[in-house]
Amino acid sequence: MVLSLPQLRDAENAHFACLTERELADRRREEGVRVISHRGHYWEQSGAPGFFQPVHLLARLTPAEATSPTPLAWGFRAALTPETAGAATGTVPVVRLRDLDSYDASHLSSNRRNKLRKCQKTVRIVQLTGPSVLLEQGYAVVRDALSRTQHKKIPTMEDYLKDVRRYFMSDHWCVLAGMIDGKLGGYLDGYVVDGVAYGFSAYYASWALPTNISTGLSFEFAQICRRLKTVHTLVGGLHAREATQLGQFKDDLGYIVDPVPIQWGMNPLAKAFIRWRRPHAYYRLTGLE
Repeated sequence: MVLSLPQLRDAENAHFACLTERELADRRREEGVRVISHRGHYWEQSGAPGFFQPVHLLARLTPAEATSPTPLAWGFRAALTPETAGAATGTVPVVRLRDLDSYDASHLSSNRRNKLRKCQKTVRIVQLTGPSVLLEQGYAVVRDALSRTQHKKIPTMEDYLKDVRRYFMSDHWCVLAGMIDGKLGGYLDGYVVDGVAYGFSAYYASWALPTNISTGLSFEFAQICRRLKTVHTLVGGLHAREATQLGQFKDDLGYIVDPVPIQWGMNPLAKAFIRWRRPHAYYRLTGLE
């Protein structure tokens, strides 16, 4: 199949909208996510139905604001303002770049710098401006990546297509792809809200891993965020303490684990079950053992 529209933009020219919390809430609703307005902030249903957190995870709330947004929620969490951090009942263990403003190749470990140079010789990193590449090649990459990592369930083709449509419904998603001899080797996505950039998902085909595509895409997304003068923080997910290889990768790239104080609540039965059956997920939800 020949792509009628390349829909590619070189990463150095990448651009996308940086949103406010309210604008992100509107986008989430358009994408079909359940969003609730509560005490001056916007909350979204995240993960299992009935669990809520602010659409902007690192929005800083007061203890009076950081309460359950609906009586029907079985759980919630929200980050607290620095002034009220003493009221925290847990943390959210975010992984963020130590210093985005000055971030360049010198912040990488020497081994990671070598991998970055190798990637830059073989991988063309581009921003996708339309769905063509993902519609043609993306599902195979996602299926391959998740079969290898098993960090979440492989989506059905129908659900995958919904995600692709979501990317291009508006202008706030940045989707970066690594093209190797015209073939999609992997891609990642992210967005910016109120000065915080969130790297959301990343998928790499097994055949592309020897090119160090993951290093190249992660580094380039950080450079794009750095060029956006309104961005002061880049979050690369939550700390997966059980995934030591991923932790080393993040460490080599210059990320640190930053336990942000939160207020949280959870149904006692749900709390006991998650803590027993999924202790690492419980840690990511609450920062507690």
